[in-house]
Amino acid sequence: MTQLTDVRKTKKIILPSYPDVEVEVYDGLLTYQVAELQKAETDLDRGIATLHLLIKSWSFVDAEEKPLAITIENLKKLPTKDFSALMQTVEDAISEEEGKKKKN
Repeated sequence: MTQLTDVRKTKKIILPSYPDVEVEVYDGLLTYQVAELQKAETDLDRGIATLHLLIKSWSFVDAEEKPLAITIENLKKLPTKDFSALMQTVEDAISEEEGKKKKN
């Protein structure tokens, strides 16, 4: 018997504006998450929602040094170069996985 588990891999990213912050992202989406993304009205909303679904963890903290929640509101506070770096990493990971599938 095989148990259905999350088999996605993760990758750690350092952000350009925050070299001391580590962000761990999944290399792909789960099926139900794709349906959630289709609800987004704009490309920007879709990009932010994608990151929200793909970020497993990050080391940002709030003013009280408690872990900062990974929310859409907090993602919107990132500088555009950090948002772009995260999106590029996610796009690269998904493209790499699709390339491996095509070879098999």
